[in-house]
Amino acid sequence: MRKPGSWGFLAFPGLKIRLAIDPARARQWHRGLADELRRRGHQVSIALRPGGPRPPASLGLVLLLERLTGRARGPHAGGAWSEAELSRAAGNAKDAELEIDLTGVSNGAVAARTLRPVYEDALVEEAAAESLLAGRIPAIGVSDSEAPGYPLMTRPAVEHLHDLGRSLDNLNARLVSILARAADMAARGRRLAGEESLALRDAVAWTASGAFATLTHAARHFLAKLLRRAPHWYVGWRHAGADRLTETMQIPGGGWSVLPDDGRRFYADPMVVQWQGRSFVFVEEFPYATAKGVVSAVEIGPHGPVGAPRPVLETGTHLSYPFVFERDGAMWMIPESSSSGTVDLYRAEDFPGGWKHVATLISGIGVGDATVVEHGGRLWLAGTVGGGDASTWDALHLWSAERLDGPWTAHSENPVLLDALGARPAGAFYKRGGELWRPAQDCTTGYGAGLALCRVTKLDDEGFAQDVVTVLRAGGADWPGSGLHTVNWSGGLEVVDGCRDRRR
Repeated sequence: MRKPGSWGFLAFPGLKIRLAIDPARARQWHRGLADELRRRGHQVSIALRPGGPRPPASLGLVLLLERLTGRARGPHAGGAWSEAELSRAAGNAKDAELEIDLTGVSNGAVAARTLRPVYEDALVEEAAAESLLAGRIPAIGVSDSEAPGYPLMTRPAVEHLHDLGRSLDNLNARLVSILARAADMAARGRRLAGEESLALRDAVAWTASGAFATLTHAARHFLAKLLRRAPHWYVGWRHAGADRLTETMQIPGGGWSVLPDDGRRFYADPMVVQWQGRSFVFVEEFPYATAKGVVSAVEIGPHGPVGAPRPVLETGTHLSYPFVFERDGAMWMIPESSSSGTVDLYRAEDFPGGWKHVATLISGIGVGDATVVEHGGRLWLAGTVGGGDASTWDALHLWSAERLDGPWTAHSENPVLLDALGARPAGAFYKRGGELWRPAQDCTTGYGAGLALCRVTKLDDEGFAQDVVTVLRAGGADWPGSGLHTVNWSGGLEVVDGCRDRRR
């Protein structure tokens, strides 16, 4: 049993939890769920409950086509949990305080309180596959036998919408965290109170609904729908004051200039800072030849860029999102280096270059787009975290510290937000009307599809909350292209970035 306070979770007695699994539908992520529940201090047993319909062959065909065309990358969480391994893991599962039913079949009431994963309006992941193959990202959540509806619904991020296997991995990995959190809530005696009650299709009802035919049709056209395109990002800048995007909450209709590139690289993640009366823009520079990002900088004067961006920080790993800021008379940078599993702090000794590593703020975890703000007398670091097959687009984590060089303490409620709309940072926090605001990425239809402008209503040791006031998306005359990803403003200069498709 877990000791109170261990693993960073709130102290509460662990539950006796039974996982009900149909061997024909057993998946690797089911084993991951069992491991996560045990890690949180629960006792987990597995009950084999066969008898439901098998997944449609068309779903297996789609996944096979992905492997044959090289889209799939190694084993995935949607892979089968072998019947031999499952049989060895199964044991005495009669005495349970909570059941998590993963069979996809509603077979009447059970003695214990029951949680079930939900995909849109169904209990089977085939419903999610149906949506994904149609180009839609399904909502996922949890059904609770003691509450109506499925209140823990969320909009997850899917990083590769055209790759069904990896998309299902994103969804199911996020379901692991949602189901584990729901189990913790049940252990604390909390109900998952819902606002609506919906009839959920189980595996039998879903099979009878004609969805098999839909998946078969999608499989037949799948190869034609595989897009071999890569985004080419670009940075836009303009001189702006009170008419800046974060004040008007509209995309300005003109005045943008694009930071030129040579087509062999792209620029993204712009951050603008003032230094000795001059404006400098820091960007991720991504040369296609090396496929590894570096941090570059360029001065933008009254008449535009002073030369081309030049690299100012290179390491052995990919760098992006150069969060640059002034504090205590010095210039500091926290670039994203999630591939190295660290969040690192640098100080400029010869600005805009000369960056010296000062401290590792966080280690052992990949943090996306780390962004620091001072609020309530403390420093807060916000960033997104994936884990396993879960996306880094939809889970916002917080850390706090008294000093910039730490130590940084993870928030007890991490992840404080699970939502593809409004989780991942998209620039520096800012003040508007005396209130704290933050730009965030709208990843509901893809990476960096738009900007969510969010009013922060709570940021303290108790938790985090925000209101998404507006969402700005690309595609119109004001900002052409297929993405709108980052916004920053300082000293009268506004910078954003977007993307266009580029054939590989």
